[in-house]
Amino acid sequence: MKKVLIVDDEVLNRDLIVKVLRKEGMEVFEAENGEEALEQMRIKDFDLILMDLMMPVLNGFDTIKAIREQLHQEMPIVTLSAINDKSAIERAIALGANDYLTKPYNLMTMLNVVKGALSARDV
Repeated sequence: MKKVLIVDDEVLNRDLIVKVLRKEGMEVFEAENGEEALEQMRIKDFDLILMDLMMPVLNGFDTIKAIREQLHQEMPIVTLSAINDKSAIERAIALGANDYLTKPYNLMTMLNVVKGALSARDV
């Protein structure tokens, strides 16, 4: 069973993604901010991270950087953000995100990106 961590400060966003991914047979975990995500990553291994960028405590940019540089984790990271700015997208990718979806996104598109990232990791 694939383990996915959703990092988003909006509970409604997390709830919706949790329902979609659990229907697909994935084990889903949640964090409200980057600090919580890093804490969970120190005790669990995940196959994929879905990361919001604008969060309190520790934002998504800094969390992606910490995942790659401090924890040395290589799982795919897909950002889900309302920021639709080319420089933000480039920054997230440069820090180590594998893909970038802009909110609001289509749930089927999000699911296809998740499945693609997971199967690319299995290759």
